[in-house]
Amino acid sequence: MPKAARILLALVVLAAAVLLPRVAGPFWLGLVTQMYVFGLLALSVDLLLGHAGLFSLCHASFFAVSAYTTAILQVRHAVPTALAAPAGILAGTILGLVFGLAVRTRGVYFILITIAFGYVVWGVAHRWSSFTGGDNGVTNVPFPALGTLRVESPTEYYYLVLAVLVLCTIGYRVLVASPFGLTLRGIKASETRMRSLGYHSDLHLYVAFVVSAALASLAGVLYVYYNRFVNPVAASFPISVEVALMAIVGGTGTIVGPFIGSGIILGLRNWVSSFFELYASVMGLVFIVVVLWAPDGVVGLVVRLWVRAVKAGTR
Repeated sequence: MPKAARILLALVVLAAAVLLPRVAGPFWLGLVTQMYVFGLLALSVDLLLGHAGLFSLCHASFFAVSAYTTAILQVRHAVPTALAAPAGILAGTILGLVFGLAVRTRGVYFILITIAFGYVVWGVAHRWSSFTGGDNGVTNVPFPALGTLRVESPTEYYYLVLAVLVLCTIGYRVLVASPFGLTLRGIKASETRMRSLGYHSDLHLYVAFVVSAALASLAGVLYVYYNRFVNPVAASFPISVEVALMAIVGGTGTIVGPFIGSGIILGLRNWVSSFFELYASVMGLVFIVVVLWAPDGVVGLVVRLWVRAVKAGTR
């Protein structure tokens, strides 16, 4: 697709997102806000999966730690948003500095280590009930406020999330197009060759892991202000699997793919679960269909159809 067409499409999508609260009811507005938040979490996973070739299954840990930190500071210690939200992002990023040591491994060993890391955080959140609240979690998290500027409705919070989303996607685009992002893709294509060229692959992957953890932590802060509470479910293994599935379904290595995947997965989950208890089975079937018939995700499928249409038109 030509660059001008991509820019025009992005502007149309942004305009539709800005106008959505005028036509959508509270349920749909809340669902789309949730899609934005989990799309951002899926984007953090895709920084490793789509650009570095690392399949992480512990990103729910950064998501949950940042959410818990923000919620505990705000609810129990009356810390203002201006300090609680950055503290949450910092806590998740520090955890990423520790978990990032997993990049010393590759393949299935990396996957297994990240799963183990994730279960450690989930176990702490579930068992340390005197601090985390156990299954009841931390409730009554207030809307964010910055001095006299306060978010007082779901619509206002929707616009806040949308603004953060736009800034994050612009920053993400700059990152993946930078020499650092190109190096990550080179490592994914052939780590041996990149090492022979003098690149320190482990260091690049470690930095990418920490940046990915910071992005997941930001998603956790947005989540806790949207959900108004957090419990151990946020740190559970299914969340890590689900956001990885969002990135794969939408299309790895792209910016819009994780958000498209988030919309598909959350939309299906809310629709199917309303009349079918085993909705997780439907999610599994969706994943199987995508892997078999659209391995590049929805974005890859659209690109292939576009190229085919252009070639047919040229002929």
